[in-house]
Amino acid sequence: MDCIFNELSVQPVETVMDACNVMNQFVRSVVAAQQFGLHRIRLTEEVGHNLYDLYLTDTYTVGSWLNDERVDSLLRDRFRLIVANPPLLDATEVEALERFEQSVFCLTEPAGVPEAKGFGAAYLGNWLLISLLTHNQWNTHQISGWHWYLDSDGQDRSENVTVQHFATVEHVELHRPWIQQWQNEQLQHSADLWERRIEFFPHLILCGDVKKQLKNVGMSGFLNQIIDRLRTLDSFAADWKTGAFSIDQLNAQTNLRASEESASTMNLYSASRRFKLPDGRRELFEMHIKTGNFRFHFYPDNQERKVYLGYIGPHLPTATG
Repeated sequence: MDCIFNELSVQPVETVMDACNVMNQFVRSVVAAQQFGLHRIRLTEEVGHNLYDLYLTDTYTVGSWLNDERVDSLLRDRFRLIVANPPLLDATEVEALERFEQSVFCLTEPAGVPEAKGFGAAYLGNWLLISLLTHNQWNTHQISGWHWYLDSDGQDRSENVTVQHFATVEHVELHRPWIQQWQNEQLQHSADLWERRIEFFPHLILCGDVKKQLKNVGMSGFLNQIIDRLRTLDSFAADWKTGAFSIDQLNAQTNLRASEESASTMNLYSASRRFKLPDGRRELFEMHIKTGNFRFHFYPDNQERKVYLGYIGPHLPTATG
């Protein structure tokens, strides 16, 4: 499970001591959430590529706190593990969140500024929202706001919506039933997807350890996006009637981001990309589709014109790391 950082919670507090208390609450709450399966904190573009430059006071940043030797070193080390290379909300993921680009989210009515981008992504993606406890406004396990959007007829609509939220350990504990229900639903969806794979993807052959990998994917929160990508690949495979499989045509005719591995990566790590076909043969699955941190490695058989899917999971090792 991932969560979305609430950029509106970046509100400078009065003193450095207050800032340290904020960071202490933040780290402790994330560590508590990790016990329930939290994997990563996602950032919107409004935050940037990391949290280090955010101001906790007018002059004291998160980076200042990280270099402040008065702060417990274990706390700082845990924070570094939490935010090491936090992924931005990927453009392809944003597109997969229904109505995101056609929506405006705010915590007040009428719509105005600032927009609540993290809040909106959490609502549409059914993710947890996490805040710095810089104001009593964030001392709650749920946050309500307003969603403005265009309906299918092009009419302006608005609705009051609520997202699950945490900023303290106590908030995390209140979410235990919700998180467990979410996990159970994701596991059931991923199991159903495997059982109905021929119905969902009639022109793809899922092999290798994909059955087990789908279970892990189900816990990631990206199952709907993965289904969408695989359906697109399946549709392309259905139209593959002549000639060799063309990854250039795949990219030109779909919204997929597919590529082949570099020669340097294949020289070093080709073994990790070799998967078993249903008939027992092993082939190199170097073609892959990217979705966030996930990769879908597939092998097109140019003789039988069949597309085999051999791996779904975090990106495999490459020559560049």
